[in-house]
Amino acid sequence: MSKLFTAIQVGEFTLKHRVALAPLTRCRASEPSLGPSKLAAEYCSQRATDGGLVISEATSISPDALGYASTPGIWTTQQVDEWKPVTEAVTAKGGVFFCRLWHVGRVSHPSFNSHPLLRTS
Repeated sequence: MSKLFTAIQVGEFTLKHRVALAPLTRCRASEPSLGPSKLAAEYCSQRATDGGLVISEATSISPDALGYASTPGIWTTQQVDEWKPVTEAVTAKGGVFFCRLWHVGRVSHPSFNSHPLLRTS
């Protein structure tokens, strides 16, 4: 029997199966907040399953972590608030949501400093 549809313990979470939505960077963050757009909740909800795992797109941890246009962050209160509908949409279907944190390191480019959110940070 395949283990694909058997439960697995991941830290404190029990997943009912081993099918997960892998992180896919969609580059659809809201402007100028750089939080997830309203489409993110719908996108993740469509892919959520009872007891399944959804992993967010790459989510910047700070202003200097950005390396690509329109990728979401999670360093401001507004961004955290904009993630709530996404996590609620996944958990409403019985899914588990992980946020993939990232910092692009040397890929980051000074041109991103012109973004209004970054000029005030």
